[in-house]
Amino acid sequence: MGALTASIRRLTSGGFLRDVLKLAAGTVLGRAIALVALPIVTRIYAPEDFALLAVYLSLVSLVSVIACFRLEIAIPLADDDEDAVNLLALALLALFFVAGLALIAVLSMPGTLAQWLGKPEIAPYLWLVPLGIAMAGSYAAFQFWATRARRFGAIARTRIGQAMAGVATMLSLGWAGIAPLGLLLGNAFNTGAGGLSLGFALRSDRALLRNVTPGQMKAALRKYYRYPVYSTPEALFNIAGIQVPMLLIAAHGDAEAGFLLLAMQIMTAPMTLLGGSISQVYMSRAPEEFREGRLAPFTLSIVRRLVMVGTGPLILVGVLAPIVFPWIFGADWARAGEIVTWLVPWMALQFIASPVSMVMFVVGRQRAMLALTTFGACIRIGSVLYAIVAGLSAVAMFAVTSAVFYTVCCAIFILAARAKSSERSLV
Repeated sequence: MGALTASIRRLTSGGFLRDVLKLAAGTVLGRAIALVALPIVTRIYAPEDFALLAVYLSLVSLVSVIACFRLEIAIPLADDDEDAVNLLALALLALFFVAGLALIAVLSMPGTLAQWLGKPEIAPYLWLVPLGIAMAGSYAAFQFWATRARRFGAIARTRIGQAMAGVATMLSLGWAGIAPLGLLLGNAFNTGAGGLSLGFALRSDRALLRNVTPGQMKAALRKYYRYPVYSTPEALFNIAGIQVPMLLIAAHGDAEAGFLLLAMQIMTAPMTLLGGSISQVYMSRAPEEFREGRLAPFTLSIVRRLVMVGTGPLILVGVLAPIVFPWIFGADWARAGEIVTWLVPWMALQFIASPVSMVMFVVGRQRAMLALTTFGACIRIGSVLYAIVAGLSAVAMFAVTSAVFYTVCCAIFILAARAKSSERSLV
């Protein structure tokens, strides 16, 4: 009990709370800009445009999450700055390779790819996918470097800038009648435009950048090989559990994927506003807490705070959404309000589990994380396929099985935090 009290005292005094507030302030402003614009965006763009956006975002998410071969997540956890900067270089090289392959694919056979996706109308816009991959991947890599350096103010500023760039693009092109291009391009800016400014910030790290050599990069890759070997398939299964059902729903449900996308954007707002900020700060502090034998109380204190802060607002949104969605977003979006109610248990559990999910990497449980995400992808994709074949609600099945998955995640992450530093696998 004394260790837990001391851990809570450290969270609420000084560094941790200050870092969370920096990130949360930038994220709140960024999300506020996007959310305030959303009722205008839903009146400029049709549900069918959002269905195409759902397909675009699914493709970008599926590829960008593994485009750096997961070497980027090792950056804040690396043993020293020399390893970290070489991991950054390796991550960017991998991203260049993957984005290049994606560009060749979409330019050589856009029509075929669009037919495979069940959305022939997306063919003229597939060139945006490699652009989105490059932007999202570079932002992730530079953001993890900034996280290691605890430049949370810089990260917060990029989130505001990205939101402004994305909203300006969506509104200006939408009013000009350039749809759905404006919607897709605006979302690309909203998720990755900040990578440019974070990349420029590396100028202050010139001394460290001199340590980037082919030999050092090879040594870093040998040392942290578990990230590409285990975390890449883990990340792919994790994102596939969300995005493959979205692609299936888009291919078989006309505008249903657009309604689901809007519902998820509203429900993930609390996770983006606070959960994401806590996740990054947790990641920057967890290795030290683990070495000092305080990871379990540290993690439990974070989980308790997430339960207290996040579940109430999510439940309230779920109750009110069917009533207020048609009024806020337009009569065409009533279905999205109904979907929100289905999403409440899933989103509440994800809000609790996701910020502390990096505990699996801190304690070296990459293989266990791979097994967990494989389980999640199988039950979610399988349930959606079954619902489509059986004529049931694919969205409802997706929501229920996602809630089951995140319940299991919460239990496993809390158990993993009890590991001792002597039990850690090499990463």
